[in-house]
Amino acid sequence: MVSETVGKIENLLSEAVDLQRDYVKRICVECEATCCARVHYLFNEKDVLFLELSGRKRRWKRELFTKKGCWFLGEQGCVLDPKSRPFICHTYLCDDLRMEMKRCDSGLMALLDGKLRGIGEMRNQLWVEYLDEKLQRERGVKRSRSDRRLGG
Repeated sequence: MVSETVGKIENLLSEAVDLQRDYVKRICVECEATCCARVHYLFNEKDVLFLELSGRKRRWKRELFTKKGCWFLGEQGCVLDPKSRPFICHTYLCDDLRMEMKRCDSGLMALLDGKLRGIGEMRNQLWVEYLDEKLQRERGVKRSRSDRRLGG
């Protein structure tokens, strides 16, 4: 179940990124006070879990902890693969970006919001599935230990 949910999240993320890509390239590149320059560590437990379960490597290192702004903001923008970014990086859209997207395609924001809502729901589901599977494995280990002690 967990691997299926990871796959669904990856597919929805791809779709959301594709919807935003051209607008982000156009608006964020010209912004003088990018949002990314004003934030720090944005990964939460669901982001880290998704990275782990999707086989993606964590890219943060201790030397990045002192960098001002987002640790992954390079000269050409974010250095992380879009699927490796914290979810907040996909969901937060500044007013300029939002307005440009609405101006160019009136239905785009509703479509994007639906995809992002779906990703949020799938991330919650992933968290529950992961914990359920982990508890089941632990219970199985405890049962097999007690069976061995009882000679069964």
